[in-house]
Amino acid sequence: HTLHSLVTILGTWALIQAQPCSCHALALAWTFSYLLFFRALSLLGLPTPTPFTNAVQLLLTLKLVSLASEVQDLHLAQRKEMASGFSKGPTLGLLPDVPSLMETLSYSYCYVGIMTGAPGPCC
Repeated sequence: HTLHSLVTILGTWALIQAQPCSCHALALAWTFSYLLFFRALSLLGLPTPTPFTNAVQLLLTLKLVSLASEVQDLHLAQRKEMASGFSKGPTLGLLPDVPSLMETLSYSYCYVGIMTGAPGPCC
């Protein structure tokens, strides 16, 4: 069942690397298409995933679409910066660079982000 999450992550990473300017829409289509396939495994005569695997796949779908959106925002900011002809410092709220495969895998499989959610507000 781990292969399902790995296929989703690798597919999204490949889309981000190939088309950073439109990777959000592509990642959205890819991850939700794979999620549809994943949910239809029992209809295709393949083993039904466990509830834990299902939860991981659902959360990965959301995380990877969000990551692709951030990469697309970074790419658009870099294009605007190049068009304006000058370089200003790093923009707050943007990724510093397009994530590598290892960074994408680390982000995707981070336990805190995948199974416990975001931390609550600070006091």
